Amino acid sequence: MIRLIASDIDGTLVPDGTDRIDPRMMDVIRRLKEKGILFAGASGRQFLSMKKLFNPVWQDMYYITDNGSILRNADRVLVKHVIPRNVLMEMIRDAKMLPDCDIMLCGENAAYCEEYSEMFYWLRDSYKFNVRVLGDFEMNLTDEIVKMSIYQKDHAEETVNRWFTPKWESRFNIASAGTMWMDIVEPDADKGSSLRELQKLLGIGPEETMVFGDNLNDLGMLRSAEESYAIGSARDEVKKEAKHVAPPLSENGETEVLLKLLETL
Repeated sequence: MIRLIASDIDGTLVPDGTDRIDPRMMDVIRRLKEKGILFAGASGRQFLSMKKLFNPVWQDMYYITDNGSILRNADRVLVKHVIPRNVLMEMIRDAKMLPDCDIMLCGENAAYCEEYSEMFYWLRDSYKFNVRVLGDFEMNLTDEIVKMSIYQKDHAEETVNRWFTPKWESRFNIASAGTMWMDIVEPDADKGSSLRELQKLLGIGPEETMVFGDNLNDLGMLRSAEESYAIGSARDEVKKEAKHVAPPLSENGETEVLLKLLETL
């Protein structure tokens, strides 16, 4: 019996960087809860962005935010992984040497960038982030940071993997979160580890868990559930890891799978 469903957001439930979610999902989440099945959104997004996306049902969910660095319910943070400031500043200096890239830092309640760039406006207007312009990070940042993201419009993964990833991957989790994003979090923080923390808190096992994902940062989560789905438009590496392949996002594949699950209950 499934008791917990965890789902990636961008590329799985909505087109990257939008709020265009299948409106049927709100009713699906309500009906799942009535059947005793909990729903968790798992994303590189911050809590505020996810709260707005799931507005009608946001109080009925759990949240794995900032690519697994924060686990929370609607009321409070349950687990948080902070990047040490001295190491963070060293990574920022390295990231600034990457060509045509921008940097976002994520705290518990706000995201930060250094200037009013294309990335800033996309985060504010499309992702609906609480995002602030600080100027120089080393001079002006005071918040604890749980995630660093490197943004490049077309080839973020290729650019970051040339030398930045080899330098830092032994000390941090670095994973693609879409064609434009590479996310960097503490080594014991990712969507999979946060999902396992949630399973432990709720007394729910992998055999009682269903997950959905599409990108490399979802692999740990797929490995933590026996009923794992790659969305039909997912990367090939994710499809190979998943137990099932759902219809693509363009056909609202996750919604269709969950509606069929509800029919069986």
